[in-house]
Amino acid sequence: MIPYWAPKIYNLGPIPIDPWATLVCVGFIVGEEAARSRGLRNGIEPRDVVDAALFVVGMGFIVGHLVHVLAYNPHLMDDDPFILLKVWAGFSSNGGFLGAVLGTVVFLKFIRKKPFWKYADNLMYGFPFGYIFGRLGCFSVHDHIGRPSELFLAVDFPQPYGPRLDLGLIEALWLMVVAAVFWTVDKKWKDAPHGIYIVLWAMLYAPGRFFLDFLRNTDLSNADVRWLGLTPAQYGSLITFTAGLCVLIYLLRKKKPAQAAAVDGLTEE
Repeated sequence: MIPYWAPKIYNLGPIPIDPWATLVCVGFIVGEEAARSRGLRNGIEPRDVVDAALFVVGMGFIVGHLVHVLAYNPHLMDDDPFILLKVWAGFSSNGGFLGAVLGTVVFLKFIRKKPFWKYADNLMYGFPFGYIFGRLGCFSVHDHIGRPSELFLAVDFPQPYGPRLDLGLIEALWLMVVAAVFWTVDKKWKDAPHGIYIVLWAMLYAPGRFFLDFLRNTDLSNADVRWLGLTPAQYGSLITFTAGLCVLIYLLRKKKPAQAAAVDGLTEE
């Protein structure tokens, strides 16, 4: 069992340094560098990767905060009518994904028009590498205390909580698996179609997150809201998985005409 530690904040002059923010910043750098490195190998300018990453992450934080308040904690608006404007005051990961999708569409379709699937897929490639550190940040401050457990991965929280799963850690471990799959595909499948990493993310992450949410606590005061027995994140996972299937079908249909054209070309010769 993992010993419990209390999160600490250190002050660098007037600047507070907390583990969650530090690891999130590290995650952004790691994810952006993974996308930038792959982009260079595929003819994408580093400037386009960095600018897109900044815009997409910014949109993710804004929409993630809105979902955190409106879907998970609507009561916060009763206490603070300006809570929706305070982007730093709470964040939903699935809301962040929605914001990232919107940000990607806006950036690549309107701000800087680029081949959408090629550039969006390159951004998606870097995401799990960075998100590992984001979830480790959640683990560092025990943001997501789960159900009571005696497993070796459980954290020995002080009473009245007792030993429980820390879902930030478990999700970070699953993200390491996803990142390993991405890295392997990039190394072994040189002619993979643009959009494959979007499909892989939906096929791998969404089911993992769906089942992981069944490990969330139901007995503490901070238990997540549930609609018809499922958390908002679980509904988001179902939508993500369905969207991934739609992209997969699109890629398969797009590939068939190209194959047919190639066969026709060989026949004519």
